[in-house]
Amino acid sequence: MPAMRTWMSPKPRYRFYGSPRTYLTALQHVVSRPGHNESATAELEAAVCDMTGATYAACMPQARFGLYLAIKALIQPGQSVVMSPYTIYDVVNMVLAAGGKPVWADIEADTCNIDPAQIEQLIDERTGAVMVTHLHGLACDMERVRAICAAHKVPIIEDAAQAFGARIGGDWVGTLGDVGVYSFGRAKNINAFYGGMLVTRRDDVHRSVSEALAELPYEDASRLVKRIGHCLAGDVMTFPALFSPLTFSVFRYAALNDVQSVNKVVQTENEPERRKQVPEHYFRRMTPLQARVAIEQLAQVDSNTAVRLEYAERYHEGLADLQGVSLPPLRRDGSHIYLQFPIQVEERWDLVRHMMKHGRDVAIQHMNSAAELEPFRDLRRDCPVARKVAQSVVLLPTYPRYGMSEVDRNVAVIRDYFGKSS
Repeated sequence: MPAMRTWMSPKPRYRFYGSPRTYLTALQHVVSRPGHNESATAELEAAVCDMTGATYAACMPQARFGLYLAIKALIQPGQSVVMSPYTIYDVVNMVLAAGGKPVWADIEADTCNIDPAQIEQLIDERTGAVMVTHLHGLACDMERVRAICAAHKVPIIEDAAQAFGARIGGDWVGTLGDVGVYSFGRAKNINAFYGGMLVTRRDDVHRSVSEALAELPYEDASRLVKRIGHCLAGDVMTFPALFSPLTFSVFRYAALNDVQSVNKVVQTENEPERRKQVPEHYFRRMTPLQARVAIEQLAQVDSNTAVRLEYAERYHEGLADLQGVSLPPLRRDGSHIYLQFPIQVEERWDLVRHMMKHGRDVAIQHMNSAAELEPFRDLRRDCPVARKVAQSVVLLPTYPRYGMSEVDRNVAVIRDYFGKSS
């Protein structure tokens, strides 16, 4: 077999969505310091309703706060919420703070999403809601979930933070349950720095959410400026002229030499904690600036999805025959939008180091199975699939500016790792 080629000018694993115009809009806002005219947030809400078919939409300061408000609107204190353990730990905190008790339903190995058969086993008279997570932009099996929940008259909350733009049979993910929540955070396909959107067709949920938001202040200016600064720094560090010689060199060295102080910089779930209540700074409203930034990006959602789907198809073509690599389902119907392309490998750090060594910038999925976390030990339930998946997922890049040649190089290096020529 010929020697493996090493590519030392890789594209970064992530680049934030948006454009220089995103920062120009932010700069103009900071310089002009306008008052908070709510017309921009109302315009964004109307645009999202028009796109998704939802009856109501409400701008959120963060997606997780939207989940908190949804749970508060739907359950009675002390009721259980059947949910996937494969999620960020702060989503669990939102359930607890809203008065719910998480009940872990194990997940499907291929999609990393909640297993409908587990939901059916766990629903009982204490269940207040079922929460599904459309992880990595892969839609859950909503037909089965809806049938199960309808039979038990239990409402559905959709955590569609990573799935804005996904559709099932033409209906938007997020509108298939009682409440849906999208994220417009910096790593999502709509980047408003912070923020998100809650959608629903239920009048009672809309009233509850509107009343909760009515008296809240806007997002703190200093926190928002700091977040914009983080995004700008990230864009500068991943700018091609700087990324290969500087940023990638540092992270490559850290990965190959196990420098944890550097590796942890990009890991977001290092220190899970249990919160008794929602942090005070979560009780905010999205600013008109963020709404304007989001509005500017809505028109690109479907075209960006089309590019990511092309990348997903190429990953499938190149990796489907490999023993030892598990791939997500390939669907071309719009239900899977592949915000990232999650593969599963038993010795994932070995694969990541091999790829970094050969000039490929990739990352593991840093989420854990919440059913295994010490802060939630009193809620433990054996979820073997979630446990295994949480130790196996590697995320391959799919953002639209990545390029098909970069996808092909990733495939070539992964095949080399498993001893297969391209």
